[in-house]
Amino acid sequence: MAAKLHHSVIMSDSPMPPAPPSAAPLANDGASRATNATEHKTNAAAIAVAEDGDSDDEEEEDDEEDGVELGFVAKVEQPLDAKLLHDSSDWGEWDGGLVGGKPRWLNPKAVPSRDTLSCLACSKPLSFLLQIYCPLDDQPDAFHRSLYVFCCREAGCAKQSQARVFRCQLPRENPFYPAASGVEGFTTGEELPSLCALCGQRASFTCSACKVVQYCSKEHQKDHWSHGHKADCAACQEQQRVVESEAHLEALREMGSKWVFPQYEVEIDHEPDASEAVNEHEAKLIAEFEKSKSAPKKANGDDSDPFTDDSEIDVTQKDLNEALGNKVEQDKAYVRFLTRVELAKDQVLRYARWQPQSVLWAHSHGACDSPIPACGRCGGERQFEFQVLPQLLFYLRVDKKSSLQQINEMQDCDWGTLAVFTCTQSCAADGEYVEEFVHYQPPYAGV
Repeated sequence: MAAKLHHSVIMSDSPMPPAPPSAAPLANDGASRATNATEHKTNAAAIAVAEDGDSDDEEEEDDEEDGVELGFVAKVEQPLDAKLLHDSSDWGEWDGGLVGGKPRWLNPKAVPSRDTLSCLACSKPLSFLLQIYCPLDDQPDAFHRSLYVFCCREAGCAKQSQARVFRCQLPRENPFYPAASGVEGFTTGEELPSLCALCGQRASFTCSACKVVQYCSKEHQKDHWSHGHKADCAACQEQQRVVESEAHLEALREMGSKWVFPQYEVEIDHEPDASEAVNEHEAKLIAEFEKSKSAPKKANGDDSDPFTDDSEIDVTQKDLNEALGNKVEQDKAYVRFLTRVELAKDQVLRYARWQPQSVLWAHSHGACDSPIPACGRCGGERQFEFQVLPQLLFYLRVDKKSSLQQINEMQDCDWGTLAVFTCTQSCAADGEYVEEFVHYQPPYAGV
């Protein structure tokens, strides 16, 4: 069963019954809002694949595989004033996640402090990279649950793994959202903190000219001034409220700025298997990868390599090669990475909650080979939950370049993968934002 990003059951008038522990939901409308298969280059056309073993054995293997769900970016089609994700009180519509723009805080009262969301190396504000909604049906205090990833955009820091991830969760009964789904217009009586007009993080001061718009830092005030507030400041002062022109908001959403990434929605679809391959070539590609996972190790401890010189599998991916590096033939893990992501080439995220075997390292260098730190709150074990792939860099256009190789060489942030590990107890924190562990794997530079 695939690890789904949603509540397994929606009942508007009564508490939700626990789901089996194996359920791994990542959305909340009762079923995955699967993205169009053609859009994401995944396919549902059944292909006959050669059966190497007994069908019973294959079914047993299928039962052991919990599966992976993939995240794809999609343009935000809603109006500029639309309520995205946690901005809406109807949690039955929360689905997938967001990339770039401003975070939508699950607990809008306990927004992390500026110090918490500052780079540990340079102390500059971290930029919001993405968030995903991933509730736990079988844990009452995590009925709502979201994970947030931030990264530093200073060139030196970004190449030294300055990324941070935070978890927030709430019970079904909470001050911010109705207990029943389908409720629009619910408002909280809680007093909420002021947020930065540019990035949506906790604000600490107000524009000295209009005395209305608030910011978290001088860097963000300067950035926002050049992206619209210079023209809107007088209107803010006159009307004593935040005024932002649609043109300025649209430009930030589409192009981002020095401190804010362009905004996208994250849509979720399951990873295709051999029965869903579009043609024999793709079916064989999948079969070869599955073979590589189950192949015995060699005597010297190295994984056996299923990709022989006479392999008919073409794993050349120009954009992926440029994103990660070159010299594919020198790194077996890199070949396997390219082979796996070729099933859905534009995936930007892979989700497999607490399935350590499902992390897909971009290459053999810089993979996490040391013990994952225990949860800093409860001391419990952390395991892999999801990873961010380098394909996302292409959509973020972090240096306005069209070539991923140029991005890799010049950009203010890059990665081979960002692998997020979370507390397997998902320990309660009274709605606070708890830091989890993210492992940075650098781009592949060849051998």
